[in-house]
Amino acid sequence: MYINIDDIKKAPDATLRVEFEDVIKELDEENSIQADINFKLLGNIITATGKIKGEIKSTCVRCLKEFNRKIDIKLNEKFMLGNLFNGMDGEIELKENNFIEELGDKNEIDIEDLIYQSVILSSPNQIVCDINCVGDEILEKYVKKEVSDPRLEVFKNIKLEKDN
Repeated sequence: MYINIDDIKKAPDATLRVEFEDVIKELDEENSIQADINFKLLGNIITATGKIKGEIKSTCVRCLKEFNRKIDIKLNEKFMLGNLFNGMDGEIELKENNFIEELGDKNEIDIEDLIYQSVILSSPNQIVCDINCVGDEILEKYVKKEVSDPRLEVFKNIKLEKDN
């Protein structure tokens, strides 16, 4: 689903509300994602604010079982009409307000891509089915057990004296 920039410009107060409910195949091929997004044009900056909710299938990194994970994300993204660093050469240090997606000569915003990126970036690095998940017995054979090197056994008998 795409939103045309001209539709935002023509909307009252240059604010367009979009409700989205659909399956995003890159996230989950069965469960749908719901989003309520407000696009507001201020000068040459478009802000997209709202909420993303739903469930997506995930795989636990500990037990490798599939489970449905709830998502509830606050969306706050910025887009710039044209190019932000047009004509600048060399390296530029990015500051907090520089994290803006440049639209360049595009005349539309891809809502599915916006939602996909927001969900991926808000996901934890290691997704677990339950905070208390300890894994599966099948995986235990792959987990490294504490193995002591027989050459280091001599260090177990060393007695250290404390300095006063």
